[in-house]
Amino acid sequence: MRKTNLVAAVLAMLVGFCGVAGAADDPLVKALRGVVEANLTAYNAKNVDGVLSSIDTHSPDYATTKDALAEQFQNIGATAKLTDFRYIGHDDEFAVVRMKIALAGPPTSDFVDNVVDGMMVFHQENGTWKLWSEDVLGVEFTKFTPNK
Repeated sequence: MRKTNLVAAVLAMLVGFCGVAGAADDPLVKALRGVVEANLTAYNAKNVDGVLSSIDTHSPDYATTKDALAEQFQNIGATAKLTDFRYIGHDDEFAVVRMKIALAGPPTSDFVDNVVDGMMVFHQENGTWKLWSEDVLGVEFTKFTPNK
C-alpha cells in the first residue's frame, strides 16, 4: 500500500511538472514559439536575412539553409503556416519541440501542398534562443489555405 501511494505521488508530481513546464504561457515556450513564428514570417516575406536571423550561426544547417533560400524563394514561392507546436523539454543547452508546418504553393505552381511533421531543436546564441536543427518525422500531402 505504501509503495502504491509513493508511485502515485511521484506520477502526480511528474504529470504536474510536465503540465507546467510545457504550458503555453511559460516564458521558454513563448520564446521558442516566437522564434518559429519569426522564422515563418520572414520565410513568407521571402526575407533571406530575416530567416537566417532566427537560426544559430553555428548550426550545422546554417550554410545549407542560406544556400537554399534564394532558390526556394525564386522557384517555389511556397507559403508556410505553423499548425501545431508542442514543447517537449530542454536541458542546460538545447530545447526541443514537435511542430507541424503546412506549406502551400501558388495556385499556378506545380508545388504539392503538404504538412511537415518534425522535431525542432533550439540553442541559445548570445543569450537568444535560435533554431539549431530540424528532423522531419513525416510529410503529409494535402491542400491547405494559407489564410485560414
